[in-house]
Amino acid sequence: MHSLSNSIRKRWHSLVANPAAMRKLWAGEYWQKDDDGLRSVSCNHCPRLDRSNKACTISFGTPLRKCVVSSVEAYLNDCNDKQVLEIGYGRFSLGKNLVQRSGGVWSGIEPQQPKGNKPSLGGGGYGHATEILFPDNTFDLIYGVQTMEHWGQKCTGGTRKPSNYEECIAEIYRVLKPGGAIYFDVPMHFHGHEMFIMADFGKIRALFPIAQWQDVVLEKWRYDSSPLERYSPYDKLFPE
Repeated sequence: MHSLSNSIRKRWHSLVANPAAMRKLWAGEYWQKDDDGLRSVSCNHCPRLDRSNKACTISFGTPLRKCVVSSVEAYLNDCNDKQVLEIGYGRFSLGKNLVQRSGGVWSGIEPQQPKGNKPSLGGGGYGHATEILFPDNTFDLIYGVQTMEHWGQKCTGGTRKPSNYEECIAEIYRVLKPGGAIYFDVPMHFHGHEMFIMADFGKIRALFPIAQWQDVVLEKWRYDSSPLERYSPYDKLFPE
């Protein structure tokens, strides 16, 4: 459920997002290594924690949305001189704003755009993870925010068949420059493909063959929510 005030705060945050401030906020090591070899970002170690008030300083959204915003801040704040592609850009503009304001060139593809709307460098248009209409070795960074879990699903009202994840990763690798990087933010135990619903980290890691992908890091956010509540409910669910 989204209130008007919540939507306004979300849009304002994106409108005024400052890459230099984000680089300062997210500098240093704010994660811990788990016994399973994954990184874990707990609320207690998150730079967005207001310790005095025991609250997240992202002032809008559910705990999931607060983590999404935080991770975008952490990973997209320094794109100077980079060609950056967003897969499934939708209406969430924080990533795009940070890329552009930090000196990068943002391009985007979106499967719900008309097919005739071809993407170009510096703009958005039609495309999806198995159909990236750009030449080989184009991008320094490719990212997606809450989209990867849907690659294996059919678009609402569309005719496109669900994508094969191996083909998606191969297509991303094709348009990524040698030495380039990827960043994907995905919800666990929520929706989309079963490997994300079941948080099957082994299966997710296997999507990125070691022969092609180096330094792959899987990062879990808010599995340890202390000192915050695990998942705070809305005060009101239904209007009176």
